[in-house]
Amino acid sequence: MRLVLTLFLASLALPAIAEPQIRAVTLSTGGLAMIEAEGVLDAEGMQMQIRRTDIDDFLKSLRLADPGGGVPMLSMTGPGGVADVFAGLPFAPEALSDLQALLAAMIGAPVEAERRGTALSGAVMGTRPVPCATEGQSGCVALALRDEAGRIRQIALDEATELHFTDEADRSAMARGLDALRATSRALTLDVTLTSTETAPREVTLGWLQPAPLWKTAWRAEHGADGLVLTGWAVVENTTGQDWDAVDLTLATGAVQALQAQLYDRLEPIRAQAAAVFEPALAADAPRRGTQMFEAEMDIADVAMDEGESFSRFTLAAPVTLQAGDMISLPFLRETLEEARLTLYRGGSGAAHPMIALEINNPLPLRLPAGIMTLYETGRGHAGDAMIPELAPGAREMVEFARDTAMRIAEQASEAQRLQSARIVDGVLTAEDRIERRSTYRIEGAPEADRVLTLLHPLRHGWEMQTEGGEASFDATRFTIPVPAGEQVNHEVVETHTTATRIALLDLEAEALAAWSTRLPDPELVALLREMQNLREEERELRRLLARLSAAEAELIADQERLVSLIVQLRDDSPATRERRARVDAIEAEITAGRAERATTQTRLDAIARDLRALIRDAG
Repeated sequence: MRLVLTLFLASLALPAIAEPQIRAVTLSTGGLAMIEAEGVLDAEGMQMQIRRTDIDDFLKSLRLADPGGGVPMLSMTGPGGVADVFAGLPFAPEALSDLQALLAAMIGAPVEAERRGTALSGAVMGTRPVPCATEGQSGCVALALRDEAGRIRQIALDEATELHFTDEADRSAMARGLDALRATSRALTLDVTLTSTETAPREVTLGWLQPAPLWKTAWRAEHGADGLVLTGWAVVENTTGQDWDAVDLTLATGAVQALQAQLYDRLEPIRAQAAAVFEPALAADAPRRGTQMFEAEMDIADVAMDEGESFSRFTLAAPVTLQAGDMISLPFLRETLEEARLTLYRGGSGAAHPMIALEINNPLPLRLPAGIMTLYETGRGHAGDAMIPELAPGAREMVEFARDTAMRIAEQASEAQRLQSARIVDGVLTAEDRIERRSTYRIEGAPEADRVLTLLHPLRHGWEMQTEGGEASFDATRFTIPVPAGEQVNHEVVETHTTATRIALLDLEAEALAAWSTRLPDPELVALLREMQNLREEERELRRLLARLSAAEAELIADQERLVSLIVQLRDDSPATRERRARVDAIEAEITAGRAERATTQTRLDAIARDLRALIRDAG
């Protein structure tokens, strides 16, 4: 029983943590604190306690100014540290708090056991219940051991029993397990160790970001002798986890993006499709004021780089020693890029403000890996975060990191359609319409400074750009627009699109012919369509007449058949019957006249059809 307590107390004998001292803090309305600290880095390294909730931002943003040079490295227990450690141990975590379970897991391990002057040694064979020596006592167990002579002996296992595992590997395994459990018990913080290939003691400066509550402003408005006096009071909360002792405090506003990275948690990829590593989140913010800054100075690890058809490979020159469950972070690639800062607006987005962006060009003969970028600027500090996609050699990409709230943009679009040509070929009317789309961007300049706005107007398939001065790319036309301070600039982008409509003229009714005749620009075609319209209208009236004649004939025939049937039934020569016979004869004459009119009407319809075909043939 004393074994577990002895190992646990031994695991607490750790060196004291000497953390760097905070020298400056910048709080922003983006929900981040920029920490600047100083400390001593030597052969033992520098240890820091980082809250678990802050570790992603720490890994994302840490910067180091090391006058001694050297390749820095961060080490810490990984997110699956306990599971990873015990995956290589012969016992489960709960065995370290249950001696019988531990002995059951350590069957065959050599031990020395001593109880009240009786000492045994041998390989563990397990435990078993035994009768208790004291009346009323229960739960007594004995440990069975096999000694070197092959004898199996037992010793009672109670509070008077002392055990010693004689194999150094077994003792080391239990120490590792206890260390892992101790680290888990401190799950709210992580012990992060910063080391370097340069071991001489020297002063270093560090800077990193960590989440922080928004600092707030409480305004005071008072009437004074000269007018209204407005006073702002800052409400600040220290949530950095360390006392501030003569700290230079900066309160900043800005419209930077503050992306939540996932750099510490273990991410299991989905094999069927690519899994997103980062989830972007935009934090509202405004430009910063001056802050203390330092230049990041450090070496990077030697890396061998080569480029494949669709990948780049980075191989560390020096071997890396890494215990299961731990992780490292170190710099491996450095390149100076041409920085092109832009005030960028993407047409069609509907955003009220443009973005502040960088146009990054990859000058390397290999791919730049995708990742999150934390941008720093002299005199400003943290200027924002952005996501850089994987860039092929020579590729360019615009990455946005903040909003320019000093400018406002409103866009409006309108379309107009005009028939520009028409022709008839083989009885088919082909009409071409020209659609003109005008996109107007109303740009309000910054009050105190000139700007040059980069406008990316989206490309539309099948549309032709009519506005000159743009540079076409894969998915947008790029315009560069100077915007004087405090002025409004209207920029209009005109695009055209031509559509062709094909219609068989013989399929058009009178109303459709009338509509097309009002749109066609050619007078001859207009006259042709109007003549066809007149023929179609006459044709429609004649078809209606045919329908009426057919209906009338059907009624006459029905009436005639009724009278004939009645005459046959009566079989007399009464005046009424004679009148009915006269009516039958009159109906027959009406039917004959109606059929003659139907024939004349049908003849005219056939003539109209011939005339329509002749008109179309002559027009083609």
